[in-house]
Amino acid sequence: MSDEITLPDLDRIYVVIPGERGGPRLNVTVGQMTDRQFREWIQAKADMSGVRMLVPMGRIGLDTRVRMLNRLSQAGVRIYMTPRLP
Repeated sequence: MSDEITLPDLDRIYVVIPGERGGPRLNVTVGQMTDRQFREWIQAKADMSGVRMLVPMGRIGLDTRVRMLNRLSQAGVRIYMTPRLP
């Protein structure tokens, strides 16, 4: 099992999302994602991995995002992060 994901790690986890109105794809961090973007991404990641997860509606705070990512990680889902700066 890997180390727990922490708040600073949210700026190291990049996700490719579709652009607005069919525009080019964008790379955003989990910390930069809107609540809707995060909700759709984490639910899809959980579904693809067979992990049952109840995703809250409304605002999803950074602490909640960390808990949800750790839940996936503990279930064996690989969460890719950019390397830490030295």
